[in-house]
Amino acid sequence: MALAAVLPYEASLFTVVASGLVFIASLGLFTRPLRGRWSILATAFGSFDRPEDRPFTLLWLSTQLLATYAVLVLMLLWLGRYEKTALIAITVLVAGIGDGLAEPVGVRFGRRTYSTRALFTNRRYTRSLEGSACVLASGFLAVMLLRSQLDATQFVLALAIIPMAMTLAEAWSPHTWDGPFLYLAGGASTVATLELSRLVH
Repeated sequence: MALAAVLPYEASLFTVVASGLVFIASLGLFTRPLRGRWSILATAFGSFDRPEDRPFTLLWLSTQLLATYAVLVLMLLWLGRYEKTALIAITVLVAGIGDGLAEPVGVRFGRRTYSTRALFTNRRYTRSLEGSACVLASGFLAVMLLRSQLDATQFVLALAIIPMAMTLAEAWSPHTWDGPFLYLAGGASTVATLELSRLVH
């Protein structure tokens, strides 16, 4: 998002789909034969390969990214009907910042924990309310940052709906597969905000 201001381009459905496909294809660099051959790839893989995710690290990451991009495209089309595609930035910020901070905050400060499952395994994984609070706080912050895209009624409704919807989606989603659920909850709750504001008006 920061680079878009420095290297502007005209965003479209094509650019979203193309960037998603390139990103997912780039994960092929981290397959065992390649990372076993080049240490730089092994180091890069080690930066996101958590021990508790093995042996599903690449499977979870690639399928999550594919599903997330599919949901993102649908949400952009949906918001486009309201001419409010800029509001997808709320969801992107919460997924990037809130969910990104949830794990380190939960690991360091998490005292109130709950468990969740993952795909392809019966193993249970731990999340914390402190980590979930990061998602909630980032939701409020993201709505406030996008305040200029909302009228007064939409702003109040967005504060009441979007942060909580995304926090619950993150809490209930499968381990290492929360991206699609966050984008779906973020996009759907944003549309709900726009629809409810019409009823209020």
